[in-house]
Amino acid sequence: MKFMNNYSLSELINVCISNNFMEQQAYKMSKEIQNNSFYKVVRAEDSEGNDLKLRLHDEQWNGKDFITKIILEDKKGNYYSVKPDYNGLRFAKGEINYKEYYKTMRKENFKGYGYFFVSIVFITLMFSLIRFLT
Repeated sequence: MKFMNNYSLSELINVCISNNFMEQQAYKMSKEIQNNSFYKVVRAEDSEGNDLKLRLHDEQWNGKDFITKIILEDKKGNYYSVKPDYNGLRFAKGEINYKEYYKTMRKENFKGYGYFFVSIVFITLMFSLIRFLT
């Protein structure tokens, strides 16, 4: 364990635990979409609205940009905006159409909001019950 004495705790945590997991996952999915897309990938946008040109090499992505949107173009010139996730990959591969993609995204968003509000109500009820009992 002598090698650990040369590093501070924060350095060890940074080495052992990735602190940009979501950014890495979004980047990996955007590369999957780019490599397997039925459509032409026009551009990607990060969380600040900046355009990123996806290349096959990692020269522009700095590891901190959170890719939130990928713009695809079909052969007729129609543009589609997808998120870099599993459903976006399914649409890019042509497994589902944009209407199904949009419907699935709305359903997942609704589920997420529902889980959030149910958990808030549950936590509020638990604190109320604890306060009532003490």
